Amino acid sequence: MSTPSPLEKLEAAFSDTSGVYVNQGVDEKTYFADLVSDIRSHISVPFEINAQVTPPGFPDREIGSMVSGICVAHSAGYWLVYQPEQDTFYCFWGTNPAELQAPGIFGSALYCWSA
Repeated sequence: MSTPSPLEKLEAAFSDTSGVYVNQGVDEKTYFADLVSDIRSHISVPFEINAQVTPPGFPDREIGSMVSGICVAHSAGYWLVYQPEQDTFYCFWGTNPAELQAPGIFGSALYCWSA
């Protein structure tokens, strides 16, 4: 049995809407479909990427430490990263891929992309 690729994990994660805030009066189904469409339009060939943990940080990582994962989508300073050891998604921020920040946004792919 083979391990799913990061893109397969991403595709499977599209049904997880946990943590995603939807404004009052917005149709949830449409909002989630738009998020999925936006992520799909920014999917990249997966590659490893690192970021420095910044406040508020993650419960299991020190501020200033480095965190790495597999980038699966990015757009205008937003990097959606799959972290296989935690089996979760992170959001990294920054325009320079050598100097990204990880401010503690993690969970479902849709939550990270909407943050």
